[in-house]
Amino acid sequence: MMRRASHHVAAVVVMVCFTSFAAAQDIATFSDVQLVEETREAVGAQDAETVLDLLTEMQRRGTGIFAAAEWSSCEEVIDLPERITDWKFRAVARQAYFRVAMSRRLEEGSCACLFDGFSFDAFVTAALGKSTAELTDADRPALERIRDEDRRATEARFRELEQSCRAK
Repeated sequence: MMRRASHHVAAVVVMVCFTSFAAAQDIATFSDVQLVEETREAVGAQDAETVLDLLTEMQRRGTGIFAAAEWSSCEEVIDLPERITDWKFRAVARQAYFRVAMSRRLEEGSCACLFDGFSFDAFVTAALGKSTAELTDADRPALERIRDEDRRATEARFRELEQSCRAK
C-alpha cells in the first residue's frame, strides 16, 4: 500500500515537471503579440509563476515592457568645473555637445545612444583642444558657434533618423 502511494506521488511529480517543461517550450514558440496577451491573462488570473515565466521570456527577447530598455539608459553626463560662473554656460555647452553628437550619429547612420563612445570630455577635447577641467567662462562663445553650426539642418536630419530607428 505504501509503495502504491509513493508511485502515485512520483507520477504526480513527473506530470507537474513535464507540464512545466512543456509550458516553457510553448512560451518560447509564442509570437510577441501572443506573449503579451498571455501575460495579460496570467496577470488577471494572478498566476505569479506564469507571469514571471512570461516576463522572463519578454526580457530575453527584448519585447513588451522591455522593448525600449536600452534607450532609457541613454543619458549625457556633463560635469563642469566649479569656477564656471556664467549661468548660460551649462545650457550652451549641453546644446553644443548634443549638436555634435547628432552629427556623429548622422554620419554613421546609427540608432545608438548619442553618448555611447562619445563623452562630454571627448567632445571638449575635440572641439576646443582642452580638457573639461580647463574650461572657463570665456569658452562660451566658441561653444555657441559649435552649437549654431548647421543647427536647424542637423536637428531636422536627426529627427528623420530617429523616426526611421523607431520604425525598425
